Amino acid sequence: MPTWFITFCKVTDLLVYWTLLVPFVLAHRRRTQLTGGLVTLRFVPLFLFVIYCLMQVAIALWQYNLPLVHLNTIGEALLYMKVYHDEFVDEKTKRSIRVIAVIFLVFAALDSFWLEGFGRINSYTNLAESIIIISLGLLYFERTLIGRRRTQLQRVPLFVATIGIILYLSGTVVLYLATNHFIQLNDEYNTRLMYLINSVLVLVLGLLFSRAFILVKPQPQPHTLSAR
Repeated sequence: MPTWFITFCKVTDLLVYWTLLVPFVLAHRRRTQLTGGLVTLRFVPLFLFVIYCLMQVAIALWQYNLPLVHLNTIGEALLYMKVYHDEFVDEKTKRSIRVIAVIFLVFAALDSFWLEGFGRINSYTNLAESIIIISLGLLYFERTLIGRRRTQLQRVPLFVATIGIILYLSGTVVLYLATNHFIQLNDEYNTRLMYLINSVLVLVLGLLFSRAFILVKPQPQPHTLSAR
């Protein structure tokens, strides 16, 4: 495999994950104006960035980071569930999300310790995450379309963020399954290519998160008169 391709993949990966700090900073500056699911959503890019950094440390020290890949999938799914749990107002939906979260954790544990193990990416857990979160995203779309018929949906922060979430998770399902296949074949070129495509999906996710938090307008600070 050409050295330039390896370097290109590593640099792209690094730059893309560092850009995730942009939506986090935007959200942090508007934290007092965040409501509903946006309160939890602001921690998603930070979580992804921290896990990425830990993965790089694990690779440098032990040349092995698959347990962190498993943790990333599980933590990401729980954060997204919390986002929609906080956004939906009816108690029945909230209760259903809590039950689904428990079932998901049990399945994720079975996948990590038995079905696929820590020698492979937890693609089954990623598939379960994608089905659950995309379903919640579509439910949110439906309720937003009904409840905000006269609102410009492209200016609703969580609506914009949900587009990014669905695009990202739709892509990672296929990528994780393909990556597992290439890892088993010891095909480094195609494995790196899958990670490169994943970086593009992360970049799109980060851009849409940034747009979502930009739509949350910070309240102007009241002017105070200083004593003379």
